[in-house]
Amino acid sequence: MTDIPNDLDQEWREKTYSAEMRRSKIIMFFDYPLVVGGVFLCSMVYIRPTAGNITFSDIMFAAALVVLLLSGRISFYPFGRMSAAVWLVGLSTLLAGLTISSMKSPDPMRAMAVVAQYAYAYLAIMLIFSSQSAKNIVTFAKVYILSISVICLHGVYLIHYDGQRDTVFVTGSGRLTGLMERTNECATVIALCVPIVLVLCTTGHMRKTTGFLAVAIMTYGILLTGSNSGLMSLVCGVGIFALLGLSWKRMLLPLAIGVTILALSGGLVTEYLPATFQKRVLGALETGDLGKAGSFDGRVELINEALEMTSDTIFIGVGADQYRVGSQYHAPVHNVYLLLWIEGGLISAIGFLVMVLGGLGPAISVLKVPGGRPFAAAILANVTVFLLAANALPHIYSRFWVLPVLLPIFLASTFADKERGLLRGRADTDRAPGPLGALG
Repeated sequence: MTDIPNDLDQEWREKTYSAEMRRSKIIMFFDYPLVVGGVFLCSMVYIRPTAGNITFSDIMFAAALVVLLLSGRISFYPFGRMSAAVWLVGLSTLLAGLTISSMKSPDPMRAMAVVAQYAYAYLAIMLIFSSQSAKNIVTFAKVYILSISVICLHGVYLIHYDGQRDTVFVTGSGRLTGLMERTNECATVIALCVPIVLVLCTTGHMRKTTGFLAVAIMTYGILLTGSNSGLMSLVCGVGIFALLGLSWKRMLLPLAIGVTILALSGGLVTEYLPATFQKRVLGALETGDLGKAGSFDGRVELINEALEMTSDTIFIGVGADQYRVGSQYHAPVHNVYLLLWIEGGLISAIGFLVMVLGGLGPAISVLKVPGGRPFAAAILANVTVFLLAANALPHIYSRFWVLPVLLPIFLASTFADKERGLLRGRADTDRAPGPLGALG
């Protein structure tokens, strides 16, 4: 009689387990392709249903989030409790400052739109990736690399083969805006993708020949934008990754070969560079005249104006998206820290900085794991470039900004969790008693 309940219990457990497996597979059937599509289209702002800031990528991410919420697979501690807590506290502070400051602004509804987009970019997207496996995160990183490569190749075709100029994809001066419809932003996002390529190649998730080709395509894509900030972001990101994530013994030979080729080629290389890059970037570098770098002087004027306004907005700002209303230039200052300070008070600017710095937690954690240096290097490279780029950008709530910052963080977090699980498994095996110990 006692065997019957045990058999029934075993049968019930097997049915429950199989039901949960079927449910998980059904969820993955819908969630996985939605996230893949969202990642691929994330930087292609041109592909959107309306003229606003909502893209097809946003719709796919939102659908994926709904699926995950219905399945109960959302994690609010996606990359460690402490790091996630710092990220969420910073984001909450940023949003609180903007919300409170906007209550007395002439257009509080516009403020809600800005707050909602910051929350969606830096919370919702984070939650979507929090429930993904290490294998899926690697796949998403590869899809993202493919997406950026497509944007660059599309630009090569438009400028060198189709000869476009003064269109939605190419400015009148011949600078690539591409599917992102922006020049400097496009260049910086491309630069942020390069450390992701490097970490996948370094850790064996991508072939080195494929990685080299991808980096070459992206580098030329940055040259097509004629962006000084994009070029500096590329140099900064690659430099940080090389210093922390690579062995100097492996770097010496390629570095020596590269320097030798550049020295011997002389001015031959510059002849093959895009004309807009030669005019805007090389001209400024050769003469030291930053005025040739484009809109530098105009941005300095906006920054000086913003600095004068900070003393009146220490506690309460003018409200989200209200800077342009009070500015004599009728344009937002291209500096996220100053813009958040003036529109949301100093607390918003501090919150933004705290949130992004919270992403460094996984870098510190993964350094303790064997083989974790490349992941830490990619995080440090992209967080640093992102924080530096924020000095030359207005509001950065578009989703194409947060994705290249989060991908290295989740690559590192899932790798660290996987390695720690393997180490615990080995330790348990070592501690397990042998056959003689079990008999004793």
